[in-house]
Amino acid sequence: MKDLEELLNTIYIDIRKRNTERSPHSVPLSEDFYDEIEKRYSLIPYAIPTLFKILADSHKIFSFTVVEADRKERIRRVDGFVVTEGNIIKSLLEYYGDELIRAYSHEFSMKYSIERIIKEFFPKLNEYNNTHLGKTANIVIHLMSFQSTLERNIMQYGQKWQENQLRIEIEKRDPIEFFIGDGIGKTETGRDDEDEVTPEKSRRAIDAAKYEEFKKYMSKNSIEKAVIVYGVEFYTRVCFREYQFTLMKKLIEDGLIQEREDLMIIKKLLQKTRAHSDQDLNLQKYAHDINDLEKLINGKLKQDGKQ
Repeated sequence: MKDLEELLNTIYIDIRKRNTERSPHSVPLSEDFYDEIEKRYSLIPYAIPTLFKILADSHKIFSFTVVEADRKERIRRVDGFVVTEGNIIKSLLEYYGDELIRAYSHEFSMKYSIERIIKEFFPKLNEYNNTHLGKTANIVIHLMSFQSTLERNIMQYGQKWQENQLRIEIEKRDPIEFFIGDGIGKTETGRDDEDEVTPEKSRRAIDAAKYEEFKKYMSKNSIEKAVIVYGVEFYTRVCFREYQFTLMKKLIEDGLIQEREDLMIIKKLLQKTRAHSDQDLNLQKYAHDINDLEKLINGKLKQDGKQ
C-alpha cells in the first residue's frame, strides 16, 4: 500500500463488493467490518473511523447509525456503510425491504407494505434498538433517505466531484503510516517530477519521515530523550495510537511532562482520541486508563490555578 489514497480506494472497493451481494451482510457494519479490514490491512484500530469519515466526506460512501449507543445497556454504536451509487442502493433497498416485511410479520403477525411498516414502526425504533428488526428498519429508512439525497444532489455524487473532494480530504490528514502498522503501507521514496508539491503534501511527507526516524531513535534511546528530541505532541500521538495511556500517565507523575502548555496538548489529543470510543472496540478496553490520565491532567492543571 503506497499511500493513503490507495488504502481508501481499496476499502471503498471492499464496501462496494459487500453492497453488491444479496445477503444479510450486504451492508457492512462497523462491529465486524472494522475488525475485518484491520486484520486484512494491518490498520491501527482507533484510526479506522477516520478512514470511513474521509470516504463519507468525499461522498464516496454513506455512513449511518444502525444501532444507537446505550451506555446504560452497555450497547455500543454500530454504523453501516453503503456506496453512493443509485443502482446499488436500489438493489439493497429491495433486499432489506423484503427482509423488513418478513421480520415485522414475524414480530407482530401482520404482513404490511414497507411504507406502512415504516409509518407505524418508526415511533417504536428506540424500543427495538440492537435487535434484528430494529437494525433492518434503520437500514431501510436510511436507504430510502439516500435515494432522495442522490436525486436532489446528483452533481455532488458524481465521480469528478468525489475525486476532487477526496484529494482535498486527504491533504488534511496524516500520512498512511499513522493508519497502518509497521512493515506495511510504507510510502515510496521516489516522486513523479510532474506531481504538484503543496505545503500540505510537504508536511505529510515530513511527518512520515519523522515517524520512521522516531521508531529508529526509540530503539536506541530512552523515553526521556525521545520526548525532548521529538516534542510532547508528536510523542503523545504515537503513544495514543499504541494505547500507551498508562505510560503517558507515568511520565506526568514522574515530572518529565509538567508544563501547562504540554498538559493542554495532551488533554486535547486525549479528547480527540476519546471521540472514537463508541466505534473502536480496542479503545474501549482502555477506558479506565484514559479516565485516570484525564483525571491526572485536570488535577495538575487545577493545581496550576489556571484551568
